[in-house]
Amino acid sequence: MKKLFLICLGALASVAWAQEVGSAGRLLQNEARQAKQARQVIGRGGVLVNIDYHWEYDYNAGYAEVFIRIPERDCFTVSIGDQEITSSTGMYRFFDVACSPQLLSVWQGRTLLYRVTISPRNNTRMVMDFFSREGLYLLDEISLNTQQPSYHGREWNDVWNRSYGNYGGSRGYVCPPPMPQEEFNKFFKMYKDETFDRDQLNFFRAQKDMVSFTTEQVGRLMEELSFGDNQLIIAQEAYPNVVDPQNYYQLQAKFTFSSDKEKFNKFLISVRKR
Repeated sequence: MKKLFLICLGALASVAWAQEVGSAGRLLQNEARQAKQARQVIGRGGVLVNIDYHWEYDYNAGYAEVFIRIPERDCFTVSIGDQEITSSTGMYRFFDVACSPQLLSVWQGRTLLYRVTISPRNNTRMVMDFFSREGLYLLDEISLNTQQPSYHGREWNDVWNRSYGNYGGSRGYVCPPPMPQEEFNKFFKMYKDETFDRDQLNFFRAQKDMVSFTTEQVGRLMEELSFGDNQLIIAQEAYPNVVDPQNYYQLQAKFTFSSDKEKFNKFLISVRKR
């Protein structure tokens, strides 16, 4: 019995020691150039204050997650309750969200764009999209008790874009096969018969989300347009539904002016960073 007591005591001592600062992990050196005294916490009257560490989070209010995408590629700040994230990546992931009504706010710089009260449910992830002109949209509420996507890397893009019915090959998931050549020839003839660039763009847009294209097919569509800006529009809007994005650089040769080529290259760099 005495031996058992000593073992338990040793285990408790080990746990207690593991909860002390510096007893676990590898210290990453502070690169901020400041005096050692500046890192001390000073209270009122110049008295040193001990920091009260909280090693466990109180989950009595439940656990929820809120994932928000802002696809406008600018720097926004999103806050939920007492949590706040400022980022220009367009991805805002909030964990440890209490299951109670609380304010969700979106700022651009110092300007408050949007504020709404949300009510997260226990063991649930809220999936949202925010657009500065249109507002905040709740796309889905996912139970965390079932196996769900992990939302890392490209999987973040894939899951969100599925909400809009977009399954383009350049997005990294399965897309419909490209139109057979015979079918594309029919589509291309009707496209070519339109008189103006504007009408050709409208015809293309009416069909583009229902099919996929090869880079070569997109190039043929671009060649029929009179203006470089419209060619760029076709290249940009067809990209999500192209089955061979690795060949997309070849479309640079379709532009006449160097300024249009530069715009196309910047577009290609931007989509491949995502």
